Amino acid sequence: GLSANGPTALQEAFVAEDALQCGYCTPGQIVSATALLAAVPQPTREEIHAAMSGNLCRCGAYPKIERAILRAAAGAGA
Repeated sequence: GLSANGPTALQEAFVAEDALQCGYCTPGQIVSATALLAAVPQPTREEIHAAMSGNLCRCGAYPKIERAILRAAAGAGA
């Protein structure tokens, strides 16, 4: 896992924004988003789109995934 202390803020944001849908792509989405936030703690929408472009979500949860990443970034900046 990403944390020995329970879900990360990003994982909690994915749940809060219902960015999981079927769950098939979720591990890859979480890992890519974690790497993005480690490199760019307050990413723009364009940076999110670029960083996440290698992940395919057949459910079309992209807007929810973007909101989850923005939520986690906002929490980290608070």
